Amino acid sequence: MRKDKRPRIPMLERDQVSPEVGALYDALIEQRGVVPNMFKTIAHTPALALGFAAFLKPLMGDGALPGSYKELIATRVAVLQDCDY
Repeated sequence: MRKDKRPRIPMLERDQVSPEVGALYDALIEQRGVVPNMFKTIAHTPALALGFAAFLKPLMGDGALPGSYKELIATRVAVLQDCDY
């Protein structure tokens, strides 16, 4: 495991991304209050960021399990893996 906690790939902030990804950042901030680091990392490839957001929307929304339970599961896995979530 790396001792250095700095990301290997720089995370892009709102002012560093394309207008399309900027709109995604705005939506994430509105929904979650923050842009997850995962999106800040994959924003280097706008098509990937937009496609992954489209994939996650139905996956993390309410279904057999409420979306809030899915968030708890993701948070627990991140803690167990010593990851920032």
